[in-house]
Amino acid sequence: MSSILLFLAPPVVGAFIGFITNVIAIKMLFRPLEEIRIFGIRVPFTPGVLPKQRHKLAINIGVMVEKELLTPELLRQRLEREEVRQKIKHSLSLFTEKILSANAGDLLPQNRKNFIHEKIMSEAEKNYPFAAEAFLFFLRSENVRRHLEARGQVFLSSVILKLNVFQRLFISAAQYDLTLSNRMPEIIDDFILNIENIIKDESVKQKLFCTAGAVLEQFLGNQNKNIGSIINLNVDEKEKLDNFLFEQLQAVLDGQIENMLASINVQDMVRERIDSLDMLRVEKIVFDVMANQFKWINIFGGILGFLIGLFQVFLITMLR
Repeated sequence: MSSILLFLAPPVVGAFIGFITNVIAIKMLFRPLEEIRIFGIRVPFTPGVLPKQRHKLAINIGVMVEKELLTPELLRQRLEREEVRQKIKHSLSLFTEKILSANAGDLLPQNRKNFIHEKIMSEAEKNYPFAAEAFLFFLRSENVRRHLEARGQVFLSSVILKLNVFQRLFISAAQYDLTLSNRMPEIIDDFILNIENIIKDESVKQKLFCTAGAVLEQFLGNQNKNIGSIINLNVDEKEKLDNFLFEQLQAVLDGQIENMLASINVQDMVRERIDSLDMLRVEKIVFDVMANQFKWINIFGGILGFLIGLFQVFLITMLR
């Protein structure tokens, strides 16, 4: 009996030791979470490997993700895949459909139905002087002046043709028509000057704003209509809108991927995220994912310990 125990004990004890040491080694990857000190001296292997090296590990993972996983080239290749393009188009189409099907009133803040009206009128009043100067500059431009002079000549001729024979004869004899024709540039100058005075007149400005405000209120009064019906967008036009938005989005993404990744700072984002994780949660996640692999590591440790025990029995037997 003692001889049987002599042969069985080493393999069994070796298997037990191999199994337990692997279990402890795996556990020491995460435990203890904090260092342990006895009489002010830190106990070796505390804290565990991952809690002790988590910051360095977070930095290395961040660098790896930034350089190997989330690179501009890989993102561009991903965006060029047909299935990805179709998914983006579909999502964009759903987005525009949602916007077009929404009521115009839904886009306004609650209890502020005059929000758009107030904003538009405020901006219009603020920019009125610039718009007025731009309009006057347009009227004073050489091409527009020539066009106004030509239209003035046509208008003068049409007025004369509407007169009777005696009136036309009187005007021709006095050469009023020739005089008016020759002085058309001065007439246009007076016309532009009068328009300038009208535009800069405060009462005219107020009347113009009142009229524009009334038209705007009438338009915004249809807030129960959805946006699609207001702008009268048919199926083909919506498809063109979706394609246009998709092309613009693709162009923006293609040209700004480097800047976007730089502004996001993937390395810091990953590092901060890993540093903020609870180690107990990390331990649970790792064990959930690798439970089967850890089980076989433990079993392999037991098998290896068993074989070492057998080798010891064999060696003792040979040395006797």
